[in-house]
Amino acid sequence: MNQPTTKAGLRQAILAARNLLSPAQVEEKSRRIMERLKEIEPLRQARVIMAYSSIRNEVNLWPYLEEMLRQGKTILLPRVEGDMLEAVEFRAQGKCRISSFGIQEPLGPGQPLESIEAVLVPGVAFDGNGHRLGYGRGFYDRFLPGLPPSVFLCGVAYEFQIVDAVFPEEQDIPMHWIVSEQSEVAVDMRFF
Repeated sequence: MNQPTTKAGLRQAILAARNLLSPAQVEEKSRRIMERLKEIEPLRQARVIMAYSSIRNEVNLWPYLEEMLRQGKTILLPRVEGDMLEAVEFRAQGKCRISSFGIQEPLGPGQPLESIEAVLVPGVAFDGNGHRLGYGRGFYDRFLPGLPPSVFLCGVAYEFQIVDAVFPEEQDIPMHWIVSEQSEVAVDMRFF
């Protein structure tokens, strides 16, 4: 695929490619990504991990999250409150509501951002400098700057979602690491 030359064009092209993935491809690629995540030291050491509820062929992390819960880790998922994301403890899929975006969101009170040690960040695309292209609503753009600088940020994507450039803006917060089913992109070695 020739990379589009605008943020909107890139978003459209990547989402179209992601929508073409079969359920079997999503399952296999997601499984390989989850195996890689289990080996990343900041995630292994973290006691409180914020993740996401996958939608529309995003990398499916549910088996990984359930395994982390069994290991005694606290898993937080985002919940949309107005135009902000709130980190809410996830205990079971049955204790969630479906948001207006079609995303499973946990019930319960929001958790302090200071408790988060690592965040698994979804995105439409990432570049080799750790910059992220989202869906365009800015939820993560507003959420990430509020985290302590010690929080490990790990982008999660399929290999075709890692591109040359996502047209970052000055205020964008880069990931420290990006994981796909085929590779890992080390952006910030302070965590290793």
